Amino acid sequence: NFSTQKADTTRMMVPFFRQFWDMGAKDKATGKSRSDVQQRIQQFHSQEFLNSLRGTTQFAGTDYRSKDLTPKKSRLLAETISAVYLDGYEGRQ
Repeated sequence: NFSTQKADTTRMMVPFFRQFWDMGAKDKATGKSRSDVQQRIQQFHSQEFLNSLRGTTQFAGTDYRSKDLTPKKSRLLAETISAVYLDGYEGRQ
């Protein structure tokens, strides 16, 4: 039987989202315009970007490739990444 440990899952996702917050903060520090920011957010919603997030995990000596995200999960992930990026850009914690 498997169960999801929400606290562990959340803890493991923090570094993933932190990279987008850091990217937003860096873009602000380097003077990226609002237009550049909107362009970056559009990139986060592109299928090419979402496909790049798929990965391979190794468990018990076997490689497993992550499944395609459903459209609903893809949209949610893109919206979350965009929000975290904007938080970094605008200096919100």
